[in-house]
Amino acid sequence: MQTIRLIGEIQAAAIPALRVAFSIAVLVLAGAGLFAYHKRPQFFDRDPNVDNDVLVVWHNREEEIILVWTGMTLVLLFILYQVWSAGAK
Repeated sequence: MQTIRLIGEIQAAAIPALRVAFSIAVLVLAGAGLFAYHKRPQFFDRDPNVDNDVLVVWHNREEEIILVWTGMTLVLLFILYQVWSAGAK
């Protein structure tokens, strides 16, 4: 029984730290997304050193980054929601 009580105390003490950590992670990821959006012409436009670097290839590069970023953002938001709702129980 002491083990369960110890785990409960650790969980109660860790919730505020997890809230702060995941809030910061979401803000950093959102900032990275805004930075990439602002610099997208530099990151995704035509590369003069590459042959056949056409419009479709540019869009594919951009979509790949957007899909990964969106997935990471959704996962972090889900975890953040779980952490913030854990204290309400």
